[in-house]
Amino acid sequence: MTKDLVLQLRYLGVFPQIGHREYGFRIEDKDKNIRQVILTIDDGLFLKNQLMFQEAPDLCYQKVLMDLTTETVDKPIRSRVSVTMEDIARYRDSHPNTKARHRPGMRRSA
Repeated sequence: MTKDLVLQLRYLGVFPQIGHREYGFRIEDKDKNIRQVILTIDDGLFLKNQLMFQEAPDLCYQKVLMDLTTETVDKPIRSRVSVTMEDIARYRDSHPNTKARHRPGMRRSA
């Protein structure tokens, strides 16, 4: 299935869990088929990759969009997907303004 067959992609919110966060999405296909996809991000990835909690929903949204473009009938998007360090790197490459983050505890110069 390609993303042109998707009628609506809706962000459902973030659901903090012990050790990870879940980001929910609802996909409505043009044939009115409704699916839910949950992306999980391990808490450690926020620290290791300086990923901000505020940017995680967009990262997940972009990942779902990308997965929709590569989805096939034989290989649909799974209902639960883990976000990897490679996904974060791809997100950083496609969003240059998010690459530079100050390290916690460092002061920004005025």
